[in-house]
Amino acid sequence: MSLFLFILAILAVIVALIAVAVAIRADNKLPSVVTALVALIVFGVGLFFSSTYTNDEGQAKVLRSWTGEVQGQVTKPGFGMKAPWQSTLTYDIRNQQVIFASSKDGEVPGGANGPQITIQDREGVSANIDITVRYSIKPDSVTDIYKKYGSQENFIVRFIENDIRAGVRTIPAEYGTIELLNSRADVEQKIAEYLESRWEKHGVQVESVSLQEIRYPEDVQQRFAEAQNARTEVEKANADLEANRVRAESNRVLTESLTPQVLKQQQLEALVQASKNGNLIIVPEDFAGIVNLPAKTE
Repeated sequence: MSLFLFILAILAVIVALIAVAVAIRADNKLPSVVTALVALIVFGVGLFFSSTYTNDEGQAKVLRSWTGEVQGQVTKPGFGMKAPWQSTLTYDIRNQQVIFASSKDGEVPGGANGPQITIQDREGVSANIDITVRYSIKPDSVTDIYKKYGSQENFIVRFIENDIRAGVRTIPAEYGTIELLNSRADVEQKIAEYLESRWEKHGVQVESVSLQEIRYPEDVQQRFAEAQNARTEVEKANADLEANRVRAESNRVLTESLTPQVLKQQQLEALVQASKNGNLIIVPEDFAGIVNLPAKTE
């Protein structure tokens, strides 16, 4: 666009010069003068817009010559000046989102970059994964990205999306079926680390990785449910065994604590308490028990 405006400005100058030349020779100079003024206005407008640019917050620009050579980059927001023959290519450096997902009938929902990703786990069982990855481009990396991939759209398709597919197919292959279903957070973390190791040198920051869904065939899901139920029963049985062990240990400690001295002390304390209630207590010398008689009535 900038190059077009610059060419338009040059043409306007040529028209203005021709109009001035015609006006000098013509008897009626008004049409030529008006033409020259209009041409000069077009020249000024074209030169202004071909020599300026605005850069929004969350954007970075690559400056290119009319032959396509990189001549700089812009990372600060605001208004700026450039050579009229330079053009700008804008990159969005805000948080970007890539989604791979499919509905139950296999359709790709609106807003998704592609369909679900099919993987094989360590046991050779296939599954379909829906995933969302959020990332951002570092502002000072747009020049290198342009040199390697051209537009941001090409960069996303040829680099970002390919790496996400590779990561999703690589990491889950380290897990067994039940382990994969039970370790979603761990899998997300490892996929994020995989992408970080590949993207860091290209100026891309991984913001988050979210496994939306892991879909195995129905028979596999049934076996998983049965395994979960079995594990719940085992955990319940272990909990019951632990509770019984604690109770048994408590009873053992209590039994061991009831020494003859302790029992005698408890007996004396019971006699004292009973006497406080006005009961007559007879304790034969060789008698180990306690006999309570009714209190004397007046």
